Amino acid sequence: MERPSVKLTHQSSASANARVGASAANAAHCTGASSDVIQLSDMEHATDNPRTVIRGESPSEERKKSQAALTDWLNVSFPFHPDNNNPLKFFKSFSEVTNFRFGGMTDQERGLQGWKNSFRFDHGCVMFAYGSQNDTAFLSLPGEGCSFISDWQSFSTFLRDELQSKITRWDGAVDDFKGLHSVDQAVELYKSGGFKQGGRNPNPKQHGNWITHDDLGRTFEVGRRKNGKLIRIYEKGKQLGDSSSPWVRWEVELHSKDRVIPWDVLLHPGEYVAGAYPCMSWVSERAFRIHTIKEQDRISYERLKQVASTSYGALFNVMLQREGSAERVVALLKKQAIPQRLAFTDNFLRTQGDSDEL
Repeated sequence: MERPSVKLTHQSSASANARVGASAANAAHCTGASSDVIQLSDMEHATDNPRTVIRGESPSEERKKSQAALTDWLNVSFPFHPDNNNPLKFFKSFSEVTNFRFGGMTDQERGLQGWKNSFRFDHGCVMFAYGSQNDTAFLSLPGEGCSFISDWQSFSTFLRDELQSKITRWDGAVDDFKGLHSVDQAVELYKSGGFKQGGRNPNPKQHGNWITHDDLGRTFEVGRRKNGKLIRIYEKGKQLGDSSSPWVRWEVELHSKDRVIPWDVLLHPGEYVAGAYPCMSWVSERAFRIHTIKEQDRISYERLKQVASTSYGALFNVMLQREGSAERVVALLKKQAIPQRLAFTDNFLRTQGDSDEL
């Protein structure tokens, strides 16, 4: 893979695309920007003895559950003093350990969640920030960014040992493509105490249409982000645009508020999703990220075809009559670009989609 150069520049009115690294294609569309505002309390535990996030039930079960989930969001903070560190040094080391998959890094010329300076990588919606916040830096990999990490062992070692990072947010996701564990079942589990820990049920929340079901999908949420732990169960296929899709995602979100998130979550995510709540013991089948991305790509592609037909189908019909052939119509309308909705999945499947181990 071609390595990006390491020229450090900044954005300006004359050049809105200045980068750390070579000029690259436009970054894939970032869906669901991080809404967790990291405060100093996320880097300094509020208690002297914060609890450690636990695994699943037993060693034999843990081995079975180990790869049953995917890391779908990762935020870390680490020591970073401008006098001793610089973005260029971080960019080089980060790019090397990730096989240069994220391309260059653009100075955003604005702050991010309390850090004064922020940079965005070309691919994966990955963000890096530094400045203030007790001489620390911030690295955020949302789901798209996590998809490009093929060696979590090496990456976690780099974050822990070289950067001396601390995990401030981790999301683990389980995809139920057949919908055997539905949002309705999640509600029943809640009522029966399946999410209860410490003697009380966490607060629930519902999103979407729960009275007359529609095609947009529903979400059932238990817990609160401000308390450092929550779970979302939502109709992922419908969210992406397939009204008949049974695909349901169970997504655990942990923050380092009064708890230590161990590095082992990156190596054995299924064990920690299964151990997050009593009702999650069903999590066991090994997960492959490629399955999730292929299904996301399929649904998005079918949805875009439907939108195109609804919006422009009649025009295409008229154009066929007037232009005389489908080839002529295609030649007139074709654009050398990829829709934002397909940008990430199309690029991933073309460049990283050969292995089921991802």
